[in-house]
Amino acid sequence: MEDRVVDTMRELGFTATQAKVYVSLLKQQPATGYELARSAAVPRSAIYNVLGQLEGLGLINAVQTRPAKYEALPPERLHELLQSRFVGRLEQLKGALDRLETRAETPSIWTVQGYDALIEQARALIAKSERSVVASLWGREAKLLSSALRRAAGDRIDVVLFSFTPLPRLPGERFSYGIPEAELARYWPHKLILISDLSRLLVGRAEEGEENRAVVTEEAPLVETALSNLVLDLTLYGQRAGVATDDVIKRLTSHLAPIDELVSAALGRR
Repeated sequence: MEDRVVDTMRELGFTATQAKVYVSLLKQQPATGYELARSAAVPRSAIYNVLGQLEGLGLINAVQTRPAKYEALPPERLHELLQSRFVGRLEQLKGALDRLETRAETPSIWTVQGYDALIEQARALIAKSERSVVASLWGREAKLLSSALRRAAGDRIDVVLFSFTPLPRLPGERFSYGIPEAELARYWPHKLILISDLSRLLVGRAEEGEENRAVVTEEAPLVETALSNLVLDLTLYGQRAGVATDDVIKRLTSHLAPIDELVSAALGRR
């Protein structure tokens, strides 16, 4: 767990040494620089420079001077501090970018490289959804996206999930064959198809590692192709499992051409 905290703090811009010293101080505070150098495995010649950096960032505070001892900002206060800083900086960045004159067009297809980036992009798409989230996914990815999906359902977003593998208990409509992941993985790689508001698509493999690739697009033909694939899976699921899926399929296809009616009319004119 400590390694995960250190890794996450590094992703947020802290050095590994800063993160290790902060974590060590949380576990034994108040503490002197000498004590922290030993527990965090930081050279004594460097520890006071690191402590000065953390003080400047507001993560620790000196509570006595002889010998100097330090206390760490409580985790909940750290979360509030970082959230405030990052939100403020993101708003500044957005304002600066809005004022920047560019001729760049938004790419129609955006490549997502790496498994962590895939999950992050999926969470972002779910968070931006205003009407619906439809996904075909494996149980592992469903668990990683569970918080985002629960928030969406709580905001009355229509959530529909399909999987060949078991799914965690989540709000919305879930259709699962319940095939064990290890068994299915003998034949198929993990994959993810996620459609937001029936207009934005994230699709690709969902294999752990930096080599994983997926794409995000708003190209209507690609979105409709992915949606048709999902509708076919739901139709076959209904037939195989004896479960009614007509209502959910009608909701997913209400904006598309009424193919069944058009085909019936065309055949009737023969």
